[in-house]
Amino acid sequence: MFQLGGLVVTLVNALLGLLVWRRLRAAFPRHGALLDGLCAAGLLLVAHPALLMTVASWPGLRALQRHVPEPVSLIAMGAQVALLMYGLLLAIAATAAAAVRALRCGRTAPNAGAVMGAQVDTNARADSAAQADSAAQTANAPAAQASCAPGEAETGPEPVDETRRRLVVGASWALPAAAVAVSMGGVLASRQRPVVVRVALPVRRELTSLHGVTIAQLSDVHVGSFMDAERLDELRDAINAVRADIHVITGDLLDHHVSQLELSTRLLRGLRPARGQLFFCMGNHEYIAARSASIPAIVKGLEEAGAQVLVDEAREVRLGGDRLWMGAIDYPSRARPGEPARRPTADGLARALGQMQDDGAPRVLLSHHPGTFRAARELPFDLMLSGHTHGGQISLGRIGDYALTPMLPAGLYHNGLYEHRGRRLHVNAGAGGWLPVRINCPPEITLVELVPA
Repeated sequence: MFQLGGLVVTLVNALLGLLVWRRLRAAFPRHGALLDGLCAAGLLLVAHPALLMTVASWPGLRALQRHVPEPVSLIAMGAQVALLMYGLLLAIAATAAAAVRALRCGRTAPNAGAVMGAQVDTNARADSAAQADSAAQTANAPAAQASCAPGEAETGPEPVDETRRRLVVGASWALPAAAVAVSMGGVLASRQRPVVVRVALPVRRELTSLHGVTIAQLSDVHVGSFMDAERLDELRDAINAVRADIHVITGDLLDHHVSQLELSTRLLRGLRPARGQLFFCMGNHEYIAARSASIPAIVKGLEEAGAQVLVDEAREVRLGGDRLWMGAIDYPSRARPGEPARRPTADGLARALGQMQDDGAPRVLLSHHPGTFRAARELPFDLMLSGHTHGGQISLGRIGDYALTPMLPAGLYHNGLYEHRGRRLHVNAGAGGWLPVRINCPPEITLVELVPA
């Protein structure tokens, strides 16, 4: 599967690279040799990850990350996103142009039909009038064709404005340049300090010990995927700086191998929740990493670093004279051969919520996959914290509940805060990513504050 994906991306890269080269050659004809060299070097920089994935599948790409200097990898991934963005913009422009041509041609169709109707009607009356109408129809035909093919007038083609032509050709590099600028800006944005997104959770007024209590959420760190020790120290300092009472991590702390457990536990040991509680729910990448060891080994390492790993279970958290309930749902997927069986999501929800008393205390659920909210939103809880989607990593904003990101076709619940009949879901945009590019979707720390209802 990964090799097929690498092959498809490689072919797309070759096609788009050819388009960029042709446009640049047309814009700068005097610098052909220089442009040939620059385009070849740029395409090699962009294409080598996909080429390696085509040859060696996923392990090849991981080997590339280990052995290629990180700045080179960041630039290559940013350039890859830029090239794909350029292709998307070309596709949008071509679709718009085709739609405009279709509309222009569609406007001439009724006129042609009217002329033909008039001809039939006149033929029924008299032969001489029919001949006149036929001549008129023939005279109108070139005009109809001209409207579908602009520029072909009866008087011949209009003279070419050489100044305008040079401007259009010279500006042909602007679209790829803009794509590169935006993507490289996204690379820089992916390395910025996480933003703090605040979420208010109303609680009963009589639970005064809970008023002002805060929960900091970190998600999708992906240790090992463009996430080194220095970057982890930045994340540790950022989450400690918010001085939250409780810390939670909603999965995908590791990326793909048990060797990443060392840096992961180093991060966990550096966290300083004010009330000393750190909760963790399993993400799909914890299970991927467990393939190189075992699930108990991953869980044991996390728990020895101070995390309370919850799998379809809940814990009581005492805060002064009051309490809240903290539960977590396992990642919703089937176990692989040799792994312990996992409960269906409905059973996991029933088990975790069944361990929470219905006593008016707030009930918080951790679920790496936000799709769990669809199965849980009619059940008795107050807030679900999720991750998994990275917020889409590229965002054009939000209209109501619809976050305009590449993840929207895959599911509604993937970026920010949602509510359904009093049940709330917040999807953290993550600290790491699949690619080191974020556009209008910065790394995030969620800070939940319990406030009087």
